[in-house]
Amino acid sequence: MKVLPRTSMKARNNPNKIFRISNKPRISLGYKPHKRGFRKLNRLIAAILAGVMFMPIASPVLAGDPFRTDNPSGIGAETEAAFELMFRDGNFLEAQETVDRAFATEADEPLLHAMKASLYYMNNKDAGENLEFMRDYAIRTRKAAQALMSENPMRGHLYTGASYLLEAGYEVTKKGVVRGAARGLSLVQQALDQIELAAEIAPDDPELNLIKGYMDMLVASVVPLADLEDALGSLRKAGPEYLKWRGIALGYRDAKLPNEALAAVEKALVHSPDNPEIVYLKGQILWMKRDHEKGLSDSEKTKLSQDAEFYFRQALTKHEQMAPAVAEEIAEQCKGLTGADCI
Repeated sequence: MKVLPRTSMKARNNPNKIFRISNKPRISLGYKPHKRGFRKLNRLIAAILAGVMFMPIASPVLAGDPFRTDNPSGIGAETEAAFELMFRDGNFLEAQETVDRAFATEADEPLLHAMKASLYYMNNKDAGENLEFMRDYAIRTRKAAQALMSENPMRGHLYTGASYLLEAGYEVTKKGVVRGAARGLSLVQQALDQIELAAEIAPDDPELNLIKGYMDMLVASVVPLADLEDALGSLRKAGPEYLKWRGIALGYRDAKLPNEALAAVEKALVHSPDNPEIVYLKGQILWMKRDHEKGLSDSEKTKLSQDAEFYFRQALTKHEQMAPAVAEEIAEQCKGLTGADCI
């Protein structure tokens, strides 16, 4: 990744100008994306913010926090429940219902608006209409984040950044890679700037490091010669554990390091054993190990193929609770592996 001087807010709003106001570097994307890179951007937008065991909430006024066990930030209990439904259980349908219910009492929470935007992104039943709703909730995320600045500036900057990331997803999905690239990259740079400001306030915060870590991993996956272990450094300080290890597994998977990826996904499954998307990820890693690890015997390759198929099929037993696009992807990959329909 390229390092550039920090910019003023005026410069951030105008990506064609750079004003040096300090010697402290900021991170810049510093590359021209290709189609594969933007596909990863789209998928990781959902993974970062989407898109988990649902427990009924006795009192919606109680505060919750899925990121921290110490010094919780007072995230609403319904928002926490929706977050866990999406991430810990991979339950898209119940997450949708819980997010909608949360707006009655927790509409000032920027994470809630970000999750709503991500749910629209993940639901491809009506792509055009859902994309416009996604953009609307990205803007609402930014408004809620700005309102949080005086009370909690770290989270204010963090979700201002998240809102730009969601808008980037809208741009490249709506307009395509070629027409959406310039605006998409500008928005991603604004997201990085805001995340950097959040990091200056609380560099070890697990919520910050979750979003920052996924962003670092995204950049490392599409920038030649980027240092993967450096990129995964933020995720190692992130929370909750099931998302931390899922992100690390994705990073190693994309780097074609199956043994490291497999160790990480096993840790993710310890904390979210019923999430079909993580079960599917394990199947992907096993299949990659079959294709990329040298020196495997024919029997070892056969066993890895069988194990990958097992996990693909196990994930698909919960296809009805998943986002339609995710279930379709798993079904297509499983069919490609087995030569037959898996649902």
